[in-house]
Amino acid sequence: MVVRLLVLVVLAAVAYVAWDHGRTIDESHVRQYYDRQMDAIRSFDHEAMCDDIADDFSASVTSFVGGRNIGKAVYDGETTCRMTREMFDDMRNLSNRSRGMLAFDVRVDVRSIQIEPGYRSAVVESTTTVKLGEILVTRSRGTERLSRSLWRVRSHGGEGQAWTYL
Repeated sequence: MVVRLLVLVVLAAVAYVAWDHGRTIDESHVRQYYDRQMDAIRSFDHEAMCDDIADDFSASVTSFVGGRNIGKAVYDGETTCRMTREMFDDMRNLSNRSRGMLAFDVRVDVRSIQIEPGYRSAVVESTTTVKLGEILVTRSRGTERLSRSLWRVRSHGGEGQAWTYL
């Protein structure tokens, strides 16, 4: 009886430590998240991108086209997922029609990672550049809040600015 109780207490302690560790985030988790995002972009996998969106996602984006401010928009997770799917479909179609000769080059430059006290979330400042060959299509910069739950990093959104050049 005592042995079973001791085993149960040890198992509960191990389960708690594993659960608690699965909720903490550090710089390596953030970098793995962005690596996974880049893999999804390269393979046009919108589902992988959508899986990384938290339930409370909200992104505020100020857009500029041709140097003119065209306004600010706020996107929830569902809208962001739909827009990602449409964008990936367009990118895939362009790549297929050109037989792979036209491909988008997407680069994310992580400027800073600030881990919040308690290691439950991180605020990431980054710049994203999209080129088609040597032509700059869009550039955006902003901040994004990430958290980790059940060993998976998710985005809660953030705010930023996006410039479109075509």
